[in-house]
Amino acid sequence: WCILDLDPKGAPFEHVVRLALAIRELCDEIELPAFVKTSGSTGLHVLLPLGGLCTYEQSRQLAHLVVRVIHERHRDISTIARTISARGGKVYLDWLQNRHGQLLAAPFCVRPLQGAPVSTPLEWREGGPKLEIGAFTIRTVLDRLRRAKQDPMAPVLTTRPDLVGALERLSTRL
Repeated sequence: WCILDLDPKGAPFEHVVRLALAIRELCDEIELPAFVKTSGSTGLHVLLPLGGLCTYEQSRQLAHLVVRVIHERHRDISTIARTISARGGKVYLDWLQNRHGQLLAAPFCVRPLQGAPVSTPLEWREGGPKLEIGAFTIRTVLDRLRRAKQDPMAPVLTTRPDLVGALERLSTRL
């Protein structure tokens, strides 16, 4: 998969949600499936399935293109500045997570933070203004998994999108 890491570092969480939904809207426009999960910390991750068809470099390039479009559309709440002091209270759209050896909060991993938050796959319908990122902990996620009818991460691993078509459609938005 390709990962887009929405890192608030001081920005309002509702901006993280707005940007995740904007990415989903763009992905719908270009017919590229997108999935969302909590980071297990303060942000969200949007996952784009690649069907095992891309290298790290190709995944990173796709992420960069998507981020460019989203940043152009949402400059008021997003940034592509890596340095925290240069972000100006905006959500960092991190596309550089797509490289060999890069650390990533895997789905369902417990993070070493107070309250033992868990990086949790979500349904898009959960990504509204009432999303409480702190609700997904080692105490709550097991019940959530028991209630699930299927593995929420399976489509990220099994979907084989039309990447050529999606890239052609994305190119018209750059």
